[in-house]
Amino acid sequence: MTLLQRLQGASGPAASAALSLPDGWAWLARRPGGECHVQITLDPTVTRLPPRHAMADWMSARLTSLAQQAPALTEPFLGLTKPSDTPRARGSTSILQGGCVGSRYLRVGDAAMAVDPLSGNGIFQSLSSALQAPAVINTLLRYPSREPLAREFHQSRLDGLFYRFARIGRDFYAQEHQWAEQPFWQARCHWPDAEPLHREVTPDQVHIARRPVVAEGEIHEAEVVVTPDQPLGLWHLNGVYLAPLLRRLRATPDLPAERVIADALGDRIPDDAPRKLALWMRSQGWLTYYR
Repeated sequence: MTLLQRLQGASGPAASAALSLPDGWAWLARRPGGECHVQITLDPTVTRLPPRHAMADWMSARLTSLAQQAPALTEPFLGLTKPSDTPRARGSTSILQGGCVGSRYLRVGDAAMAVDPLSGNGIFQSLSSALQAPAVINTLLRYPSREPLAREFHQSRLDGLFYRFARIGRDFYAQEHQWAEQPFWQARCHWPDAEPLHREVTPDQVHIARRPVVAEGEIHEAEVVVTPDQPLGLWHLNGVYLAPLLRRLRATPDLPAERVIADALGDRIPDDAPRKLALWMRSQGWLTYYR
């Protein structure tokens, strides 16, 4: 649950700050005209919130507590300010919707998922899911036979985004050590799982599979390179299709990677591209550093 309060104070430079609390965290912002915003995120199962009619008094007491906890940090936002509207409460629980593709609808942005506000990825998530929507819609309307592929493409990417952002948020919460043993922080620094945000990859874990991809504004199926760190697969890099190249590299294990790449791509790429592409593959764990 996130509580929001708008206040008005004297004009001053724009500023923002974040503050951890025993039972949550607060974000504070000030606009040049003196308008200030305070956002406090709490867990209602840990912190008992008042009924609606008592929320204004509760919020006033909470802001006073914030000012006492960190007077130097909060002074630009809470000093000599007065509430300019009533407090508002909004849900801020991380939620992933299933069935994001229907016969007459497509879920994107907040309709598809909500991510924890601490990681700050809400706008990116909305844009990412919206940018893939036209290709999905185009495929559903023009190529009904590819409907399962379009559904898989949209839902799998939403699932991948959600868990990526959830783990980013988890790692943010884990950086708080002052209140690490408090229930609010304990719950969030271990959710959604213990999987690392980025996984180490070794060549034996890299494989080729068929996955839905966007091509010419439509959803098609193509060969991609799948790794533990890229479970949705990588189709091409700067126009170089990666699955055929990886297959050729594995068919010629005794040759230097740079030479195999150069022979495979010929003069379609700049002279230094084979070396850079081989370095990138090594950094991704596709090749050993001795190849």
